Amino acid sequence: MTGARTGWVFRPGVSAKVRARRTAQPRWAVALADKAQHRLCRRYARLVARGKPTTKVIGAIARELVGFLWAALYLREHAAA
Repeated sequence: MTGARTGWVFRPGVSAKVRARRTAQPRWAVALADKAQHRLCRRYARLVARGKPTTKVIGAIARELVGFLWAALYLREHAAA
């Protein structure tokens, strides 16, 4: 799934299925996911409230999501070392 498409299908909140899956994940990964979700939801709401076009907002959120994905991969690599 591309970054922009991910931005369109992303919904805030953590479902029961996701909470169950998180129990098997490292704490640092869950903490990073929570931080990303909180920041991206807040940023989305602020940009839309400022009257920015939704397509531009989704693009901005997708770019920022890629940053969080990079951080997760970086932390995973360095946590194993």
